[in-house]
Amino acid sequence: MITSTDHAGRTCTLTHNGSPVKPGEILEDFRGDQARILGGQAPHKPGSTGQIHTSAGNYYPSVFGCTWEAQP
Repeated sequence: MITSTDHAGRTCTLTHNGSPVKPGEILEDFRGDQARILGGQAPHKPGSTGQIHTSAGNYYPSVFGCTWEAQP
């Protein structure tokens, strides 16, 4: 599972279609290109979406259909 701490100090998990993303998992972006997910950073301020780090560079999570979900 890929986790990170957000601006409020909450632990967040990177998810894709509601399931946690594992380091090294290969996902497809909105253009149909694939990349290996390496890690990321949860939102650093309110209104931010955070970032994900991939084998093809750093992107907003939505490029790969991902979101950061705060754990209860």
